[in-house]
Amino acid sequence: MCASGAVTPDEAVLTHGGPLWVERLDAVKLTAQLRALRQAGRPLPMGFAVKGLGLLTAAPAHAAANTCNFLRSYLNVRHNAARYGGLRFIPPALAAAYAESKKTPLPSGVLSGRLAIVTGAGSGLGRSIAMGLARAGANVALADIDAAAAAETAALIAAECPQTATRVVACNVTHLPSVEAAFAALLADWGGLDILVNAAGVAPAYSLLELPVDKWRFALEVNLTGYFLMAQAAAKIMVPQNMGGSIINISSKSGLDPSKNNTPYNATKAGEIHMARGWAMELGPNNIRVNNVCPGNVFEGSKIWNPEYIKVCAKKYGIKPEEVIPYYVSKTVLNREIKGQDIADSVVFLASDQARRITGQTIVADGGQVYVR
Repeated sequence: MCASGAVTPDEAVLTHGGPLWVERLDAVKLTAQLRALRQAGRPLPMGFAVKGLGLLTAAPAHAAANTCNFLRSYLNVRHNAARYGGLRFIPPALAAAYAESKKTPLPSGVLSGRLAIVTGAGSGLGRSIAMGLARAGANVALADIDAAAAAETAALIAAECPQTATRVVACNVTHLPSVEAAFAALLADWGGLDILVNAAGVAPAYSLLELPVDKWRFALEVNLTGYFLMAQAAAKIMVPQNMGGSIINISSKSGLDPSKNNTPYNATKAGEIHMARGWAMELGPNNIRVNNVCPGNVFEGSKIWNPEYIKVCAKKYGIKPEEVIPYYVSKTVLNREIKGQDIADSVVFLASDQARRITGQTIVADGGQVYVR
């Protein structure tokens, strides 16, 4: 049944024929079979029927769901047709030629084919990072407590990178069941994970004397507990995969050089850096790299840099609200405003094989305002 040819042109294109029958899970034997198919000029199967286990799909993330459905249909049709006299198949050469003519290019880039999840992907830096990963070829799960905002990010990616798979994942990073459900949904669709970017964050700005304890605890929950829960869940996938991986914490220049009236942000951003260093030591033997990116002030699309926060900053420095952004830009050596894509580029580098020997480190993308100690 698995070895029979294509009945419809769609089968030839979407499944490359039937699933490969695997009697037992022997990596060496399976590799030899696949190499023999490739050497014979035949397309590699996109499905594997494993005895005693079930039907597995191996397809690009954007096509996985359709491929899986077609493979199920493939087997059901043949199972029933065998009872009614069998099927007639498209000649193999014609099926192969048709499949070749319908090939669509896969996303290209240094992260082509990688599977990533970004928290806080509905706005600000999270959105910029998610779009940067997609431009680099990665498939991106968009995790955010605001699923509608994440869906907007997905639409932006679809318009620019139509061959990239995205998945909107409603997720409260501070709530363990929500985190577990998010990763379960991701695994059900994509089957694995290569990259985690912790970007969801909050910055309640108060002086020490005025800081409400609930705002302090809220920052700890989002900026520390959220990062911890996401990294723990990601590592539980990456370690048994035995394929390495990359975890990137989006900290801040304030994690290196504190800012006034910002106790929760200073403390949590410094904590994110040190957590990543410890995780790098733990996960290094599994070739899972853990690094930090410390952005400078990114105003573009930011929920942190809202009008109320800008008023607080204006009061802190004795300037007008409209002078706040130019003031912060002037504090950098380059005297250039930092954009979301600038941070995304640092993330893409750390997630790529170009950074394959970099772990436990911190990249400061702030235009030259503070320096790593």
